[in-house]
Amino acid sequence: MSDLHCFRILLPALVLVSLSLAGCQGGNDASDTPDPEPVGYQTEVVIDGFQHAWGIAFLPSPNDDLALVTERPGQLHLVNLETESATAIAGGPEVAAVGQGGLLDVAVYPDFGPGQKWVYLSYSAAHPENHQQYATHVARARLNLAEGRLEEKEVLLVATPFSPSIAHFGSRLAFDDQWRLYITSGDRGERDAAQALDSGWGKTLRIERDGRIPADNPFADEPGITAAVFTYGHRNAQGMALEPSTGLMWQNEHGERNGDEINILDQPGGNHGWPIATWSREYHNDEPIGVEPPAHPDTVDPIHYWVDGHYPDGQQGFPPSGLAFYQGEAFADWQGQLLMGNLAHRYLGRFERHGREITAEHRMLTELGYRIRDVAVHQGAIYVLVDEASGPLLRVTPADPPG
Repeated sequence: MSDLHCFRILLPALVLVSLSLAGCQGGNDASDTPDPEPVGYQTEVVIDGFQHAWGIAFLPSPNDDLALVTERPGQLHLVNLETESATAIAGGPEVAAVGQGGLLDVAVYPDFGPGQKWVYLSYSAAHPENHQQYATHVARARLNLAEGRLEEKEVLLVATPFSPSIAHFGSRLAFDDQWRLYITSGDRGERDAAQALDSGWGKTLRIERDGRIPADNPFADEPGITAAVFTYGHRNAQGMALEPSTGLMWQNEHGERNGDEINILDQPGGNHGWPIATWSREYHNDEPIGVEPPAHPDTVDPIHYWVDGHYPDGQQGFPPSGLAFYQGEAFADWQGQLLMGNLAHRYLGRFERHGREITAEHRMLTELGYRIRDVAVHQGAIYVLVDEASGPLLRVTPADPPG
């Protein structure tokens, strides 16, 4: 590809910045939790030159040296991890790359293989008749690896209504252990829509692999309610991952002026509070938005959240994006820990946890100063997508031993 530069650069091993977290995180008091010894790592640029990369998904064996990467302006790429090269995939959907919208996330069907080479994409697209109105869409298509194109494309879901807003499209994709697809949709900048069950905004939506509504969706048979809704009361969730050991779906969410959250979606039909129960505050005057979640009996509390004073160094919030669980042998001591991209403060967060409790945070890649849009684990290595006009795909591995 002419616009992507494929080369290997080993960046120096970085020291982890470790933080003990104060007792303002959903009941977690980790102020006395000791930090472990720093673990060395090294970072290499796999490919440079992506235009606002948004999502990454790896193909399974025998093609596990291949990955799919989306660019928000609209292009899907096939990345070869061995040759460190990328090629454009043809046949993608027509997207509306407006504001925070464009080609967003990508997911690969869990049983990807002969006859089932399905790739799933989320993206913003215009109304077919009014091109100034937009909605989050989810489509699937078969990946023809030999010809480098998507075929038999079909739209599975549109998070209506359409709107001229160009903000808060969501939009992460994740399969559960029964191969049902979870989709995040933002509130499109209209807070109350997150509480409106006849709207696809501000929700976690769940569909079957072919777009049908699961029979056990909490509102599947309720008249006047969007049948795909699984949870509601979300502002703009941009990270989601299945916990391998439990099958629980975890999700992060952007707050307003702090109020960022980590949630577990273990209550089908649950109301996660936005905007009636949140630790967020108004941007313009710092006034509370709604009540604090424990004060509202009908909402689901986050397991972790950010408020003023959360960090001893004064950092405000954790504007989150991609989310992944670490599984692998390369960093053996990190099993089951959370990895989460940070946008505004430009680092990768690694979170120690005990079950549902976050006990410590470590800041990685701080010296690089990149907006981290997505993170994934593949064969023990950590892959990081950078959100820049011309940004890299990074690979993080253990540092070479000295000497």
